Amino acid sequence: MSDHHSALAVSSFAVASGETITKSTYKGTSGLHDMAKASGKYLGTAVDQDMKDTAALKVLKNIMDFGMLTPGNAMKWDATEYTQNTFKFDGGDAVVKIAKEMGAQVRCHTLLWHSQTPQWLQTLSKAEMLNVANEVMGDNAQMRDTFWYKTTGMEFLTTAFKTANSVKKSLGLKTKLYYNDYNTNTINAKSTAVLNMVKKLMDEGVVIDGVGFQSHFQYTDKSTAADQVANFERFTALGLDVALTEVDVTASSNSPSAEEQQQQSNVYKNTVAACKQVKRCVGVTIWGYVDNYSWLKTKAPLPWYQPGGANTALVRKSLYDGIVAGWGGAKNSTQSSGFAPGTVKPAN
Repeated sequence: MSDHHSALAVSSFAVASGETITKSTYKGTSGLHDMAKASGKYLGTAVDQDMKDTAALKVLKNIMDFGMLTPGNAMKWDATEYTQNTFKFDGGDAVVKIAKEMGAQVRCHTLLWHSQTPQWLQTLSKAEMLNVANEVMGDNAQMRDTFWYKTTGMEFLTTAFKTANSVKKSLGLKTKLYYNDYNTNTINAKSTAVLNMVKKLMDEGVVIDGVGFQSHFQYTDKSTAADQVANFERFTALGLDVALTEVDVTASSNSPSAEEQQQQSNVYKNTVAACKQVKRCVGVTIWGYVDNYSWLKTKAPLPWYQPGGANTALVRKSLYDGIVAGWGGAKNSTQSSGFAPGTVKPAN
């Protein structure tokens, strides 16, 4: 999910509605990543235009809250090779630089996707189509009808993972290779189709280390932690790791009621708690951290907001407390900063 149009002008967000936002009441000293670490996991965030906001950047660099950074757009194909054979990595490099400075991990996102692919790529022969995959399954539980699939059938997906694994080995990397998709958190037709697809690829000798569950929710979502655990464990039974990769929870508007915000908080709680309960769930990434720069552009989906506008102080919302509750509170967490400063660990 997310696209290069996701940069949100702060003025377009209902800053004046900030008085309707329920603020966090959490008073502990441990951060969200600290709490995740107490369960042997991580808490991370996507980053994008917020990196240009001095106040948002200050919050981002707090390793106690964020132990994993995912470039929202900077590593996608249209950002790195918009013109064939002309490469641009400065956006991704900037994220890696920040991660090194704070001692966080980096999760690369994403090489092969049906969206944000440069036009020149769509004219290539099937022999030239490589890299790792995102959202290849359609909402109808059938393979998405994209130019990738029309051109190569399932070969593009097999080639993507085999090539990524080959490059990984040749460079001596420990990076894990994931398939990533949305609307798959619970047992349903789509998650079952993804399960069967991944199993088929593994049976054919394709190396896949894990499956990412994007976890884009609405405040009305009723899935419990147990519902999600039951689904995740279908994948871990195959020997796969799982991760929650793009978590956000929308309200009905920029000015949600207190009741809606409580529902949003509960959805965060259930989703984080599900990861905590699954041994091979390696961690949770929220898809941005401050409403003003959400890829959704609206509906107050994230744990911070910025009532004063760009480059002004961020304020924690009650949604932050939902994540705290999902990890079980701060009672067993640690204030340690996570990883040694100056290192970037490969994503699990």
